[in-house]
Amino acid sequence: MPQKPGLKRDLAAERAARKAASQQARLVPQGLPTVRPEQLMPSPENGRKKLLKIDELADSLKSDGMNTAMTVIPPEVYADFYPQHKEAVDAQVAEGILFVVHHGHRRLAAALAAGLTEVPILVRREVPSLRIAAIQENLQRMGLNPVEEAIEFQEALDEKDDNGKQLSQRELAKRAGCSQTYVSHRVALLRLIPELRQAVVNHWLKEQQLLDADSDTAGESDGIMVLPVREAATVYARLTPAMQEAFVRGELTAVGAQSVSKLPAEQQALPTADDDSDCGAISDSQETRTALPEPRGGESDIKNTPAPLPPGNANPASTQSAGTGNGSGPQKQSVEPRPATPSGNTVVAAAEEPRGVIVVRSVEELALSIIDLLEPDEVEALRGHLSA
Repeated sequence: MPQKPGLKRDLAAERAARKAASQQARLVPQGLPTVRPEQLMPSPENGRKKLLKIDELADSLKSDGMNTAMTVIPPEVYADFYPQHKEAVDAQVAEGILFVVHHGHRRLAAALAAGLTEVPILVRREVPSLRIAAIQENLQRMGLNPVEEAIEFQEALDEKDDNGKQLSQRELAKRAGCSQTYVSHRVALLRLIPELRQAVVNHWLKEQQLLDADSDTAGESDGIMVLPVREAATVYARLTPAMQEAFVRGELTAVGAQSVSKLPAEQQALPTADDDSDCGAISDSQETRTALPEPRGGESDIKNTPAPLPPGNANPASTQSAGTGNGSGPQKQSVEPRPATPSGNTVVAAAEEPRGVIVVRSVEELALSIIDLLEPDEVEALRGHLSA
């Protein structure tokens, strides 16, 4: 009797295999040759000795795949350039290695961590100098400046999927392979006026050694204003446009900007001459001290403060003449040693060091201050507790 079609076939496994193949095809750019990550060998001459943030990149590869092909070299070509590694390369070839990675060691490590079964490659067979080519690749790869990154991040946050849902900053950071703080600081730059945005770009150009500037802080250097991303996002982006313009004109100092940025937008104004500190709610006036009663005629200050022992006197007890009593002559009175009191409390109780003062003018200011002090995961945990 002929066997019916489909018998003894694991249809569920076949569907899962087709789905996995379709998923892998989506994660790999079409039109490029691909290999398994296990068939690639890291170059022993790789200049990047420590690979950073592999887990973050692996999470990004799991969701969006590898969009940039790794540059690889055939083992025989690599061995011709680096004969000192020929023995190690031949041993790896015997284990199934097909290519040696030239550019993309961090992507290879992340692909292995993400469990990708295919990765795109670009094969180079004629390279004048592998080391010079590696230097050229790193120097020629100019990334987006912080403001350009901010625009891209914001547009990605504004996009909606087929269900009309938008990404959160945390989800975007995970897919982009960076931290949520990185995303939030970039997006905050979009609240800056054009002059301060350019100051952020100038600071980035300086870090890329494309701009000659001597200042590392907010301000002008040789007529060029530079502003670090973190300071721009956490201080100046919280100022109103009018206050930002005042800073550019020099009417608001950097110290004043830090103070004004903590206020709600409707309360922000230029500091006046009467402002002695960043926070007017903290007074610099002297503490009110309670005076001690004046000592009576025959009393000594020893009742208020312990008398120091004379040098060489090992006996803590001492005797003191207390005057005459009933006309019978001087009398000896034993004075018990007083227990040592903490420093600052021997004269008045109000001499203790004041504790820290937290001044909150609005709920918004409190929330912004908390976000600055906590890590992103701690902020999310706090939100969970508040919503519970």
